Amino acid sequence: MKNVIAFLLLFNIYSSSHSQLAGCTDPLAGNYNAAASSNNGSCTYNITTYTPIIKVDPLTDSLVETSCLHMAGGYLWSFNDKGGKAALYRIDTISNTLQQRVILSGAVNTDWEELAFDGTYLYVGDFGNNQNGGRTDLKIYKFPFSSINLSNAVDTIPAAQIETIHFTYSDQPQPATPSGYNNTKFDCEAMIVDNNKIHLFSKNWADNNTTHYLINNSNAGNYIAAAMETFATGYLVTAADKVPGQNIITLLGYQNSGTGNHYLHILSDYKADSFFTGNKRRIDLGDATVMGQSEGLAFRNGKYGYISNEKFTRMVGPFTITVNQKLRSFDISNFVGDYFTQYIFTGSGNWSDAANWKYNLKPPSTVYPGNEIIIDPVATGDCKLDIPYTLAPGSKLTTRPGKSFLIQGNLTLQ
Repeated sequence: MKNVIAFLLLFNIYSSSHSQLAGCTDPLAGNYNAAASSNNGSCTYNITTYTPIIKVDPLTDSLVETSCLHMAGGYLWSFNDKGGKAALYRIDTISNTLQQRVILSGAVNTDWEELAFDGTYLYVGDFGNNQNGGRTDLKIYKFPFSSINLSNAVDTIPAAQIETIHFTYSDQPQPATPSGYNNTKFDCEAMIVDNNKIHLFSKNWADNNTTHYLINNSNAGNYIAAAMETFATGYLVTAADKVPGQNIITLLGYQNSGTGNHYLHILSDYKADSFFTGNKRRIDLGDATVMGQSEGLAFRNGKYGYISNEKFTRMVGPFTITVNQKLRSFDISNFVGDYFTQYIFTGSGNWSDAANWKYNLKPPSTVYPGNEIIIDPVATGDCKLDIPYTLAPGSKLTTRPGKSFLIQGNLTLQ
């Protein structure tokens, strides 16, 4: 039953102050500080090894060069990279059958590398750039998921329904010039779309790190992707995804040397769009003989998801090593514990103003179970709920003692 509060509700108790001690706030870290109330990104972790479980071996032959994975509409989707057809593939994770092929009319697969979904639109990242680093046509195709007729084995998205987002990198001199094969800082295979923003993570062949770029708009147009921050991963980043409803992002990648070791970085408790400011836990997944060349990553339910690798063949002396294209499953629950996202109102004024929220992290339209909204405005200030808001079952809304919370819109408790 819904309980709709449509009147002015005032919490006005004597105000109190709260001191902030910066440190490692993750109980799973080796340097956890129970007294710390503010995460400063200093957490360190013991070496952790984990082998994702093989779910499908081999993956359908239509995805020999699978370069992405993503869940959309309750289905798992992928496509092939450079030179493949301009088409998405819907795959059944149990029977390994190809359920559907969706052709993007008028689009060209120059080097498709990543797929994202914002709940309404699918985004196809045509920004692979390892050939020489000099591409001048980096783009992201965008089209509504609803335009796919799921009952057709083969469906076509009309060109008129496909938008294009063009971009360049803010720290790459323009026009872009070639720098040689696998020798560029401006390759990219990882993208997430969140809150109408596009986040890209570079595949830096020169320095083995990744730069997080932000396109502060998800509409069609021409943009400059702003370099926000850089993280020394020690490997090439090939995929990224975000746990639905949580401030947890994972990066996948491998070393282009030695035995091709693969890694997964779990980023959590970060500050708004600064993903490298929080916890950064590395999980060792195994080498290329186990993981092939993994480039697909997607969460399905909570912290459970999938990893895929393209077919991998290498000569080692007189021997040929072949790893079929595979689909694996993984679960990071044991590596992030019971972490939930907190949205903390620390300013004064309207709920709808992101500047009033800690790290500009405003609650989304749906706060998932376990997540918490904390009302803690500045002394003598208040929080005004100036928009209708629905609190989902299992989520929390807490007002700090001595703080004022004015519910001016309709607060609905499900």
